[in-house]
Order: sequence, then structure tokens, then C-alpha cells
Amino acid sequence: MKVDYLVIGFGLAGMAFIAELEKAGKSFVVIDDNQNIPSRVVGGMYNPTILKRFTPAWKAHEMWQIALPFYKELEKKFAKKYIYPFKICRILQSVGEQNNWVVASDKTLMSEYMNPKIVHKDINGINAPFGYGELKNVGRIAGEELLYDYKAYLIENDLFQQKTFKYDQLIISDDIIHYQDIETTNVVFSEGSYLHQNPYFSYLPMREAKGEMLLIEVPDLAINYALKSSVFMVPFGNHKFVVGATYNWEDKSFKPTKTAKQELKRKLQGFLKLPYKVLDYKVGIRPTIKDRRPLVGKHPKYSNLAVLNGLGTRGVIVAPAIASILFEHIENNTPIIDEMNIKRYENLL
Repeated sequence: MKVDYLVIGFGLAGMAFIAELEKAGKSFVVIDDNQNIPSRVVGGMYNPTILKRFTPAWKAHEMWQIALPFYKELEKKFAKKYIYPFKICRILQSVGEQNNWVVASDKTLMSEYMNPKIVHKDINGINAPFGYGELKNVGRIAGEELLYDYKAYLIENDLFQQKTFKYDQLIISDDIIHYQDIETTNVVFSEGSYLHQNPYFSYLPMREAKGEMLLIEVPDLAINYALKSSVFMVPFGNHKFVVGATYNWEDKSFKPTKTAKQELKRKLQGFLKLPYKVLDYKVGIRPTIKDRRPLVGKHPKYSNLAVLNGLGTRGVIVAPAIASILFEHIENNTPIIDEMNIKRYENLL
């Protein structure tokens, strides 16, 4: 089999890069073992702000201008709905937070997302004595459904191989790469938290954060927007909400932990005063970087190997933009900005 690209990994980053290849008419094949899809853990929220500090996330606004049309195109491609806009109500904890919210909402970029007025409303079963700060132009991408549909499409067209990639079977020459029965020009690694196993890019400082979430049902809570306090409550319809997520920098297993479950319940009970039922429990590993910037670029020695990783907690926002940046860099040598270029870590080689 001869293709233009071999893509290793099929999370949000890999999917976004494949979409770029399809748009450009490039041939490809994907290899993924389907073990860890972080988007299923973070809940698919798109929110370009940092609600802890009432500040914009790094380049999130610019990237979302690229991401939104990207997801709309995929809705057309698969004739499905993946974009679910809703408000986020940040539960304010003090008069000081009320003042900080009003000040932040007056800033140019934040005004696109923050309602400057403090909202006081009685939501049955929610404790919020200082009111809410409301975010607009935010919501959720149904990442799990989208990945499932895209994968089914790739399998139907013989473009997906579900198996573990063997690094020692990669044969690299100046112009051509061979892997088993595949001959290709470029290999793009979008493996998420498995990057540390990659002998070509393991020098990059990946920090793996285990995340755990609850799927709960709250029969007496009839809201169609998200709540944010010490944890998020993200609506999934029919009185169901995803609650999360935790961070664990030590445990890298995919097994749920009693400690995380207790933590989520404790934080939830800090503002939710209604009975609820736990329906499901999910675990995943987030690929994060210490400087909280993506990892994008070509290998310093093997220019036909590239990496697309480090999306962190805003993968649904970041993935389409950085996939486009990497594709243009490979095809047209378009520069990658220093903040996300893996060249910033060449001293670690």
C-alpha cells in the first residue's frame, strides 16, 4: 500500500489532521489501538476563557474561529449534530469575585463571552448566594460521537487499522518510509499520552494527567446549561450531566479510583443540594505540557516524521487549528510559531 501520509493515533488531533488531508486530496492510512481517547474524559467543552482567573485562554479565541467552521463541516459530512451551544453559569463565591467578574467582562476579548451583569436567579437545588457570572458563545462538542462516526467512515473506506503501532518496524530513508506493507512519504504521530513510548519524540516533556468523571442523573434539576464551581456540571440532556474532572499526576492507569470518585462527589455536594444517581464513570489520560502549549513540528533529524500533540484540556478548540498549521508546514514549509513549535525543546535531545 502506497500513501502520502501514515497517521498514528486517532483522537481529536489525529482526526483533525485527517480532515486536512481529505480536504487537500492526500492519500493516507490511520493506525490506532483505540485505548485512550482523552476527549471522552474532558466532556468536549468549548470555552475560550479561564474561569478560575476570568482571563482568556492562550489563543483560544483565534483558534475557535477556525474550529467552529470545522465542526460545522463535519456535521454536514456525517449529517449529524455535534455542536451543542449553551451558557455556562459560573457560581460566584464572594463579593470580591463579583467585582472581578464585572471588571474582566469589560475587557475587549472577554466581552465576547462574559455577560457583565451578575445574575441572581433561584435554581432549585443549587446553592449560589453570590449569584452567577454567565458565559455566552460557549458549549459542547460531542467528541465521542464524532470520533465514532469518523472512525466508522474510515473503516468503511479501508483507511483505518486498529492495532498497536510497532516503532521498531519503521524503516526511514530520506524520501520514503516503510512500515510493514505501507509505503509513505510522511508519518504524523498524534498519539496523545502514548508519546512517552515513542523513541523519536520521547524527549518532549509530556506531563500525563489522569482525569476521572462522573455521569449523573439529577431528576429534579431542569436546566440546559452548564454550571461551574469547583467542578463542571455539563448538560447531556434528559437530566443527565457529566461532572468533572479530576487531575492525578501520579497514577497513569485506566482504572477508576475511589479517591477521585469521593473528591467529585464532595465538590458536587458543595453546591448541588438535590439527590442524584451515578450512571457511569470514565477515566482517561490527558496529554499536557508544562508550558501548556501544543507540541507541533517535525523531528529535528528525520524531517519526514512529525508530531501533533499536547492539546491539554481545550482539545476541541485547539485541534483543528494546529492540524492545519502542521499540514501547511509539511506541505508548504509555512512557519510554526515558536510557542507551539517543538524546536523550543531541542535542548532536551
